[in-house]
Amino acid sequence: MNNYILEYYQGIQDGSIVVGRWIRMWYEYIVRGLEKSLFSFNQKKANKAIRFIENFCHHCEGRTDLLKLELWQKAAVSLIFGIVDEDNVRIFREVFIVIGRKNGKTLFASAVIAYMAYLDGEYGAKIYCLAPKLEQANIVYDNFFQMIKKEPELSELAKKRRSDIYIEESNPAIKPLAFN
Repeated sequence: MNNYILEYYQGIQDGSIVVGRWIRMWYEYIVRGLEKSLFSFNQKKANKAIRFIENFCHHCEGRTDLLKLELWQKAAVSLIFGIVDEDNVRIFREVFIVIGRKNGKTLFASAVIAYMAYLDGEYGAKIYCLAPKLEQANIVYDNFFQMIKKEPELSELAKKRRSDIYIEESNPAIKPLAFN
């Protein structure tokens, strides 16, 4: 099984992947933490999230095929869902990712939201699509809803209410919010 965190970090180290200073420092911190056992990595949980995204999450605009994550996305998903505490619960509870224009932010965020809503295992999770303006937050929220509508297994479990999307089985609520 691939450890996408280490694979991505190796690419950063050998120069085949170019990243900014902060990304380099972050991956150095994570890899050193794994080497020193400051963090635990659950490969099975990380791969479960990646498999879900690549097998259940569809493109929403212009095409409808399933997503195929790039290495940096697999490394990010592995960090979010594979780094766990001693009780095997993910450490990173809030994630802030900055991605440049036209690099699939909305699609990637929608896929991560879908995994969190359906398989992350946190009963009653509150998942927010957050942006400076409600109109922007609604873009990710609507994209998530369009994504799950394209997959019958996911669609039949979700209910769209006036203010959120709700999944009865695991009780999460997904809603858009603005900073103000």
